[in-house]
Amino acid sequence: MAASQRDDLVVRNATQQADVTLDEAAGRLFGRSLKLRQVSAGGCNACEADTNVLGTVAWDLGRFGIQFVASPRHADGLLITGPVPENMRLALQKTYEAVPWPKLVIAVGACAISGGPYVDHPEVHNGVATLLPVDLFVPGCPPHP
Repeated sequence: MAASQRDDLVVRNATQQADVTLDEAAGRLFGRSLKLRQVSAGGCNACEADTNVLGTVAWDLGRFGIQFVASPRHADGLLITGPVPENMRLALQKTYEAVPWPKLVIAVGACAISGGPYVDHPEVHNGVATLLPVDLFVPGCPPHP
């Protein structure tokens, strides 16, 4: 795999399909299986609804070795949605600390990436990256009108 392709998010023309490649180190660490704990950090449930269908017959994320688990202690990483309000800060940090090392953090949707429509609000942390080291940003739900 070329170094320039390793951590890039490639969007193909009009289809808007995203093709994400993990670097070789992550591939060695996690092998062919990835267990994620999904954390809803104050979202509107739009991104959560999108992640809920990933285990259904239509998408079947499990066929790629990716599964959602109930406990952060059994997870390889966190998949976080929502703008992370102050009331969720401590719970999110404790959940992150409960995930064994090495761990991944994936921010999904506009709110988790940048705070979405709540950006710069005093009770919101403008995305997960202000609190935790994020390894992958997945644009998803558009900001609310």
